[in-house]
Parts: sequence; structure tokens; C-alpha cells
Amino acid sequence: MSNRRKSAFPDVLKPLARLVEQGKHEQVERLARELQRILPGHPYVLKSLSFALIGLQRYDEALPVLEQALGVAAKDAELHNNLGIVLSAMLRSDRAIEAFDRALELAPGDAEVWKNKGAAYCHTSQWKEAVPCLLKAIELHPGDYDEAINLLAGALLNADMNEEAFSCFTVLAEADPANYFNLGALVVLALRTCRWATLDEDILRLRQVTAQFERPALAPFHALSVPGVTEFELRRIAACHVAATVAPDLRQGGHSPAVRRASDERSDRRVRIGYLSYDFREHPVGHVIPQLVELHDRSGFEVFGYSMSADDGSQVRQRLSKAFDHFVDITTLGIESGAERIAGDRIDILIDLQGWTSGNRAAMLALRPAPIQVNWLGYAGTMADPRLADFVLGDPVVTPLEQAAAYSERILQLPNCYLPFDTSTQVPAAPARAAAGLPEDGFVFCSMNNCYKFNPQVFDIWCGILKAAPGSILWLSKPADGTAANLLAEASARGVSPERIVFAPRVASRSDHLARLQLADLALDPWPYNSHSSGLDVLWAGVPMISLLGHSFAGRVGASLLTAAHLPECITRSIPEYLQLCIDLCHQPERLGHLKRRLLADRGSAPLFDTKRFVRALEDIYLSIHKGRLTPEAARRD
Repeated sequence: MSNRRKSAFPDVLKPLARLVEQGKHEQVERLARELQRILPGHPYVLKSLSFALIGLQRYDEALPVLEQALGVAAKDAELHNNLGIVLSAMLRSDRAIEAFDRALELAPGDAEVWKNKGAAYCHTSQWKEAVPCLLKAIELHPGDYDEAINLLAGALLNADMNEEAFSCFTVLAEADPANYFNLGALVVLALRTCRWATLDEDILRLRQVTAQFERPALAPFHALSVPGVTEFELRRIAACHVAATVAPDLRQGGHSPAVRRASDERSDRRVRIGYLSYDFREHPVGHVIPQLVELHDRSGFEVFGYSMSADDGSQVRQRLSKAFDHFVDITTLGIESGAERIAGDRIDILIDLQGWTSGNRAAMLALRPAPIQVNWLGYAGTMADPRLADFVLGDPVVTPLEQAAAYSERILQLPNCYLPFDTSTQVPAAPARAAAGLPEDGFVFCSMNNCYKFNPQVFDIWCGILKAAPGSILWLSKPADGTAANLLAEASARGVSPERIVFAPRVASRSDHLARLQLADLALDPWPYNSHSSGLDVLWAGVPMISLLGHSFAGRVGASLLTAAHLPECITRSIPEYLQLCIDLCHQPERLGHLKRRLLADRGSAPLFDTKRFVRALEDIYLSIHKGRLTPEAARRD
């Protein structure tokens, strides 16, 4: 917030200007309100009051003040800038960008406005749009613009512009070695780009400077793939993230007026279920959930979908918009407006499908728009604050009750795998190996995961498997060029020829991807962050997968999938067992063939692919928590 341009004004305003210059928000508010009686409607008084309210994070009060000020000073660029700040904080992104654009029409060379516009895009996870704004701010600003540089680094990180982000954070870390957020970002980027040379040392140093993750250095989602982080440390990391990103008064139920739920005198109405997601689009969540929504029992449930992202024009989006009884786009609504919309719909149970993944609106959950809030599907871990979610929905494998202390939520368990699957997805005939870029002969191991799930230990074992299986190849999803080269170098360093690593390029459709997956002989599950939707895909394509049972939610998903697919013998409990089983199955085609035939034969009956059974079990849980019958054995431990 800025209030720098002070044209000539009466002497009575000079004390106010000094307080503004000193950033004394509470004193500015008191004096500005006093001066309103003397100079009603004066634009500088209103501007100063808005400055104070923004500084005190009372955005809902600042908004009408700014609108009044613009009514008398419509060409004041700074007022438009302040309006954009308020709207951005309220996540009214479209209006915020309009306000910043109007400010830039009036003051195109203002670095602060460019920075604020970039920050507004960041607030709503429009990372790629933020980058040019922040670069412009840095270009225009005299000297180093630390705030814009830090925002740019974060935007590059979240936009998956990994090479640029790595360069940016490297410079930041060299300039400020004690900044543990910069070090955490470099650990994340080392995993994303497969730059592992100093990974172990950097993780150890990160532990030391954060006092074992007592300080906010990692986003919770990024932490899932960091080797060695325990399930209890993941809760600690998430708790730090809550404290850093959700205002304390929101978490304590203050700051904003309590969301009022509309009264409903009918006791016999259907249970209203609301699904909240940024990923009702071309995304793994968008792929697995449509059939579940379609199969909900409409005699007992009324189903709402609340989308936090704009229409991407995909078939997934079109199908989902028709599957829900009510599909509501809340992309442009602010935190309070979105919460009020959900509360006004009288939602009984709100299912947050986002967790701590990109595009989440944890602050909106803190407003408690529904009496029961559930953390499920999008994020494999805890929200770490009981105000955000009452329950976490898992299964006996991924969320064993003995790990209750790792969650702020109460654990609910579906009887089989917690992941749904859309069985209406057809698997076309497999293409020829040559068409998929694979050699005609040789055993094909595959792992179609994002490469941030790979790490030195995982690659040690996979290269060991390749060396024990002459002629075999490892088939991976194609990452960015620099990362692909890094992986090939890591293979060479482990004595494996780069020719034995084959990258699968992106294909036009998911059906094409499922078709080519059938060419693999055996899928390799990484750790500590297992295959999730990618594991569902390979099993649906009829390819067995070998998994190592981990300690955290994200590291136990592979075992959950295999249990529900009737392949428990593919779950290993140690790294040596994992290595040996993969080698044995490569050299024992009859044994592997038996697993494949059983997987395909059970596809119609195994719980993993019985979506109707899944939906009925899910609805039983919804009814139980709605009626207060379900008291999980794992009590919430704060």
C-alpha cells in the first residue's frame, strides 16, 4: 500500500500525512475519522483511511471507503491501486486486475502497481500471468526491488518454470544464506529438475535451519516428495503453512462476520453435499471424479460443485458441469462472498478436494461455510488446523488409526481404497511398440509419474533393476528438456546407458495414454510420494505395479491401490524386497503373466474398480456424519 503523492492540502492534514509516512495505521485511522467530520469526503482523508484499513487487514471496511474516494477523485492512480490491493486480498481477482489496469493507464511507469498486479495474479494461482507483471516491476524500480523479486521467484516456482525459478532462488539464497524459505525452494526445485548432487546435504541443512521444520520453509504439498520427512513432520510443516498464509483472526473465528446459514425448516430434505475444487478441469482430480458425481443417489443427496477455476473448455469440464445438480463457478468471488454463497446454499457437508494443492482457498474454509467440512482426495495429508476441516477421508492403508496424531482432523476410513476411479474410461487397443517410441524387444519397466517424485535412492534402485535385467528399459513421462538431460546423466553415473531410458511424450488424449500403457510389462512405484492417479491408470490398463509401503499418507497410496486391486503380493516392506521382487518378475514371465491375467480378470469385481460400491460406501459415511452417528476411533488431537 502506498500513499506517497501528496499534493498541496490544508495544514490540518499535515499531521495525518506524517502518520501515513510513518506507517502508523491505528493512529492514521483515528485521526482520519476525526478529520472526516471537518472535511467530509476529502479524497486525501479517505485515501489515508483506506491506507490504515488495508494496513490493519480490514479489507471489507476499506472497500466502501475507496469507492467513496474514487467518486470524487476518479483519476487518482493511487486510489485505483489501493482498490486493487483490497479486491486482491478478498480474492475478487477480475475486479482487482481491472483496478490495477486503470491505475496503470494513469501511471504506466509505477513499479509498485505492476508489483501489486503480479501479486493479485499470485493470490488466485494465476502464476504465469504474474510473471511478466513482476518482471516489469523489477525493471521499473530504481535499485533492487526485493518484494517483487521474491514474488517473482515464487511465481516461477508455482508456474513450473523450473529452470528460471532455480536461477532466481539460487541468487536469492546466495544473497541471504539464512533465509530458510529460499533453501526450501531450492530443495523443491532440485527434485523437480533432478539436480541431486547436493540434495541430501540441502535437506539436512534445511532441517537444521528450521529446527526440524518448526519454521515455514516448505509448502505442504512440496514436502510430500522430500525424502526422510515423517508423517508427524508433515503435520508440523502444514501447521507452519497455516500460520503463514491464513490470518490468525480468521483461524480464531474473528475478523470477518460469521457466515450466516439460511434457515431451513424442512427436516426431510435431501442431504446437501458440496464439492469444492480448483480442478474441475483437465486434471487428475477431474479425471477420477465424474462418474462418482453421476452415481450419487439423488433420492437422498443433492450435489453441488463449486469451481474455483475458470472453464478450460475441456470435455472433463463439460461433463462435470452436467453431472452436478448445481455447478457453481465461484472463481471471481472473494473469500467472504464465496463462503456466503456456499452457506446460502445450505450445504450440510462441504468436501474440500484441494487441501494444500495449488488454487486452494483455505481462508474460505476458515470462515466455516458448512457445519461439517471434510478434507479428501486432492491432497494426501492433513490441513493441520481443525477449523479448516473436521474430518480427513482415507482408508485402512493410507490413514491407519494408529497415526491419528499426525492429523488435526478426525480420520474417516472408506472400506477399500480412498481413491475413486471412473470406470467409464475405455482402454483402446494398444499401439505398436514402435509407434510409442519403444524398442520391439526387451522388458519394459515404467513409471509415468512427475519427476519430482524421483530422488537419488529411488533411482539407485531402478538403475539396479535395469542392470540386473539386461535388455530392459525404463519408460518415463517426458519432462522438460533440461530435466530429461539430468535424468540421463544420473543413469550414466549409475552405470546405465542413457539409451535404456525412454521418455514418453505427451499424447493428444487420455485414451491414447491408457492405450500405450498396455505396452509396459511392470510399473515401478516411487517413494516417498507414490503413484496416485498414475497408479490407477497403469492398473486399469492391466499392468501390475510394485510398491514400497511407506509411513505417510502419500507414501501408502500405492499399497492401498494394490490391496483394492487384489494384488497384495506386489506390496513390499523394504527396499531390498522391492528390488528383488522387480528383478524376479522380470525373469519369471509365467509369474508376471499370472499377475496380469488376474488383474484383468478381477477388473470387474475388485473394489478398486467398483465405482458403484465406492459411492455407496461414501454415502454411508456422509449420512453417518450428517446424523452424528459416526464417532471415529481416532479423536482429534490438536
